Amino acid sequence: MSVSKSFTAALVLRAIDQGCFTMDTKVAEILPDFGVDDKQNVTIRQLLNHTVGTFRGFLPPGISAENLGNLDQYYASVASIPIEYVPGTHCVYNPFASYAVLGEILVVTDPKERNFRTISKEELFDPLGMEHSCFGLAEDHANRVPVCHTSKQTNTSTPSTQHMLTKGCTNANEMPAASAFCTIHDLFRFVETTRQRGANGDYRLMSKALFDYACKNHTGSLSNGALVPEKEARNIPDSPALYSLLGGYVRGEGHYLTGAGYIASPRAFYGFGAGSTMWMVDPDRDLGVCFLSAGFIEGLHHLKRLSKINGLALASCD
Repeated sequence: MSVSKSFTAALVLRAIDQGCFTMDTKVAEILPDFGVDDKQNVTIRQLLNHTVGTFRGFLPPGISAENLGNLDQYYASVASIPIEYVPGTHCVYNPFASYAVLGEILVVTDPKERNFRTISKEELFDPLGMEHSCFGLAEDHANRVPVCHTSKQTNTSTPSTQHMLTKGCTNANEMPAASAFCTIHDLFRFVETTRQRGANGDYRLMSKALFDYACKNHTGSLSNGALVPEKEARNIPDSPALYSLLGGYVRGEGHYLTGAGYIASPRAFYGFGAGSTMWMVDPDRDLGVCFLSAGFIEGLHHLKRLSKINGLALASCD
């Protein structure tokens, strides 16, 4: 699911390298209709690192499960909604909206006038040899794993969530934040590209300079507001969000729960989704890890599992 954000972020960084826009380009300069309701100063970088305050639910006004994957319609709805706080002052994980805006930006600025699905295929998946990867996949495709939840995560809202994600990720639907499908081998190709600082063989996804800059902490000491209530309920100390610009996070310094694991190097960077998916690179150990499974595990439970998986991977290599 949300590993899709890493794919979309990589495409955004590639477009920056190509001069289509910059980190600090205001979204309203590209999409004028976005610049209403105090959104006129929102930048590309703030969309990437979850510091904008865009709509944080799944279905904004006018959007249903059936048109969830219509990028133009989804963007238009998000653009009409006020933001929750002054951009850059808070950090709250955003599941769909911010990356839908980034997807629309990629389409509008594309010199070849391609749709998002084609951009991802021609600029990311095909060049990296990710031949079984795409955004959106037919519901009856033989290789599609059905949306499901673990028994502990199943509740009264589970059927509606599964319906939404099943219908929203079909065929040519485009959800830059969540509708990518791939195999473990394809994800490993992406991980190898990030381990090599944005290159895979002869194909340079992005410059090393931009890659190195993107894989740092871009939210400072801000905490992830989306996790604060669960941490307080479980008496877990708060910690920095540590968002990178590559659709995920960095390990950072300190002893606290992180998807990269407690013993990963501070420079380690990673992405994950509740679906449940994860990739991680520890540059100090020259190690890449990728993980795909079925069954939603959300919140801190998922982070604990990923921390254990990456801890075992790191321990096995010493």
